[in-house]
Amino acid sequence: MTKHILIAPNALKHSLGAIEIAKIIKSGLDSSEEKLSYEIAPIADGGDGTSDLVKYYFPKSKFVDCSVHDPLMRTIKSQWLLLEDGTAVIELAKASGLSLLAENELNPMWANTFGTGELILSAMDKGCKKIILTLGGSATVDAGMGILEALKVKILDKENKLLKPGGGFLNSIKEINLREIDKRIKSCEIHVLCDVRIPLTGENGAVNRFAAQKGAKEGEKVILEQGMKNLATITKRITGFDFEREPMTGAAGGVAFTVKAFLDANLHLGFIYLSNLIGLEEKIKKADVIITSEGSLDAQTLMGKGVFELAKLGKKHKKKIIVFCGKYDKDINWSSYGIDSVFQIKPDDISEKESILKANEFLKKSVETAIKYL
Repeated sequence: MTKHILIAPNALKHSLGAIEIAKIIKSGLDSSEEKLSYEIAPIADGGDGTSDLVKYYFPKSKFVDCSVHDPLMRTIKSQWLLLEDGTAVIELAKASGLSLLAENELNPMWANTFGTGELILSAMDKGCKKIILTLGGSATVDAGMGILEALKVKILDKENKLLKPGGGFLNSIKEINLREIDKRIKSCEIHVLCDVRIPLTGENGAVNRFAAQKGAKEGEKVILEQGMKNLATITKRITGFDFEREPMTGAAGGVAFTVKAFLDANLHLGFIYLSNLIGLEEKIKKADVIITSEGSLDAQTLMGKGVFELAKLGKKHKKKIIVFCGKYDKDINWSSYGIDSVFQIKPDDISEKESILKANEFLKKSVETAIKYL
């Protein structure tokens, strides 16, 4: 009997994109002597490469080029995706992402999201009234203050001076003045795709969970957390909203919190929004086995990352799930989360840097091993 395989990989950060991974897996299955049929349905959760994935499913969409500022306020070339119906898909990582900085440049105290605000301005210049903003892969912990500043919001510090850019200055915010905000944003319908369920503050919040991977030292994390709490207090005073503990508000270093509070954005778990967009659950129902991928399978995966949510859907329909990953936490019982088999792409005896450079080669070898498992 022919097994039907759903190839639904997520991108491997800093390495292979989801579409490229799907092609490698398909090629491996083609060489198998097993009787297999398959469907390709790469996934995303709002992280790096989400706009490329949307482009894959909506081939008549087109990228719009523009110049913006990167997280350290250097001018760069960037782009956003324009769908046929006039919707803009804006990927924060293309202006404010980790991938834009060298390792020695990571500095969440100064890194900011001004460039993402410029992408939003570019979309409004094209007449877009609906914006899908994807938040994964940020290099920033500025809680989206840069976005507001790009939209002409005046953010004043305790000395009544304009706020300096970067997460390190959130604790000095005294006032957020929206009187001069670009009025076009008020007529925009904004949907924000979050790649994690974390709140803004606290032990599982934006700072304590993700600031370290963006370059924050322990002392800096204390300052950043104080800044987030200060922002939450001021936001409650201005808007009346108190949702710093709500899930997803901590996504992208607090960007989700700010765009919800000040731009009336709708927050969505990225995987669920995108899977509904492409009809993924129907594809899952037809499959016997689902093959997916994740850069690092660890505790952060369980916060709402695409592979975790895919496994939940697979478990719902009693499907076998196979995951390829760069590395994984062997202390977690992945089968209890619906994942039947994990194949680590990276050999244990090489560095992460080398494994990224040779990811294509290592993935092919892992696929050969997985076919035997099938």
